[in-house]
Amino acid sequence: MSRILGQFGTDIAPYVLREAAGRDGGGVRVQHGTGWALAGAAADADGGVAAVLTGRLDVRLPLLSRIEAGGRGVAERAPATLVRAAFQTEGPECTGLLRGRYAVAVADTRGAQRLVLATDDAGSIPIYHHWDRVRQVFSFASDLPALLALLPSRPALWQPGLDAYLTTGAALDGRTLFDGVRMLPPGTTAVYERGIGLRLIRRDPAVGATVPAPGTAGRELQLERARRSRGGTPADALLDLPGPGTTLLRELTGPDLPSAGPAPGEAGSDALLPLDRRWVRDLPALLPELVWRLGQPEADPGALLVSALYAAARRRGIGTVLASDAAEEVVAGRRRVEAALGEGPQDWLSCYADRLAPVPAAHRAKLYTRDYRAFLDDRGDAAHGLAARLGAEAERRSRRAALTAFELDELLPVRGLRRTAHLAGGHAVSGLLPWPARRLWTAAAPYAAGPAPTAAAGALSGLLAPGSELMDFVRETLSPSRLRISGLLSRRSVEKLFAAQLARPSERLVGTIWALVMFELWREEFGPAVRRPVPPPVRAKSPADLPALTRRAPVL
Repeated sequence: MSRILGQFGTDIAPYVLREAAGRDGGGVRVQHGTGWALAGAAADADGGVAAVLTGRLDVRLPLLSRIEAGGRGVAERAPATLVRAAFQTEGPECTGLLRGRYAVAVADTRGAQRLVLATDDAGSIPIYHHWDRVRQVFSFASDLPALLALLPSRPALWQPGLDAYLTTGAALDGRTLFDGVRMLPPGTTAVYERGIGLRLIRRDPAVGATVPAPGTAGRELQLERARRSRGGTPADALLDLPGPGTTLLRELTGPDLPSAGPAPGEAGSDALLPLDRRWVRDLPALLPELVWRLGQPEADPGALLVSALYAAARRRGIGTVLASDAAEEVVAGRRRVEAALGEGPQDWLSCYADRLAPVPAAHRAKLYTRDYRAFLDDRGDAAHGLAARLGAEAERRSRRAALTAFELDELLPVRGLRRTAHLAGGHAVSGLLPWPARRLWTAAAPYAAGPAPTAAAGALSGLLAPGSELMDFVRETLSPSRLRISGLLSRRSVEKLFAAQLARPSERLVGTIWALVMFELWREEFGPAVRRPVPPPVRAKSPADLPALTRRAPVL
């Protein structure tokens, strides 16, 4: 998957965009003019409108009909050309006609210049953006390393970011762990005009077909259609992960679709490549590359296997795969919701939050430095924000509706889909889902029962033994001298965490250690400026609360 990127509000040389695009830079086409520039592999410009696109448009006939009804003929049916022509006919509202898995950017230089960005309804391909209010420069890219390369200076760490990451696995509400860098919400059109700023327009989601219940004739008929067409997706293979998400996609596609992974006889084809003892020595090199591709820390050790499988698919010449990693996130979300709904009215929120968090609530506060805890106490931590949000939504409609909307509209775009886009795209592979996420959610109901798979955490637990290569690397990454730099994690608490794991190994402790390691590696890889948390000022007590002062009697 190629990336798109650009700037608005300043003159920028094309080579800057090519450099920011990285190794794909030689394949991007740059469209530019006075005060703007766009770049992408699929690009088109004509009549004062330029468009770039990454991903795939699935339904083009309604788009063509609307364009031709507006009196414009389109000789070339390339996706970027269609987007440009549709914009000339419909304006920013044309994004409501797009279907598929895409991210688009359109520069309109007719009259007052404006930039329009849009993602699909699921947010399959992210768009990150940054607005420099002082310089009045708006920058965007479909991955974080490319966006950061366009900025004149590195952004600071968003101070609540560590707590958000350890609570929900990612920053929510369009935030990232970089201060001032945001992610466009799914199903959203953004319009930026210099001097006016950014407007976000949430589109009405497309109405999708329902999924019949398991065991019914309707479901079998729909599955047969999906197998014949592979969900309308020209996938070459299925990403073969050890989990229920893969089983679900295999049910949809049938047994004939080959697995995307190491070829028979290829080194490591019989093992979980990155977490096998024979490959553990490669982890110090693999992990920084992983966080670089993702742009954010990743608490799930299974991401290593996903990246290795996408790399193996690329070596075999496989260009498009069904993304079981995203399907695993859908099934995991459904499992979290069903477990929470099985709890009583007083416990469902805490049950859900505990299953969601990479690090349990009981451990998080103990891991923070005193100043960071005070900062969160004064501001409000991520757990309290999550509870207030979900509680209010559950009162407005129902617990199931609130949790389902949160999983599909908030978590899936910033966890499963973002990870698929960056890991697959980083290996020049396109990772797709055969059905929209909401239909997969319904189809995943039979797979949401039972305990969550913990193969990756179990493998890690065996590798974090005293004196092992991985343990030495992990201890060095979380050493007191390195933790002192950010001032966010308590060195003493981290040492106690290691001691507890060595004395009584557990998958939950391993998961906590892994989440901290990935955060520190991400911080060192991108080097965001860290503003040490300043504790809130001590408020003086009122005079009524102060003790009365009395004159001491002289000693005779």
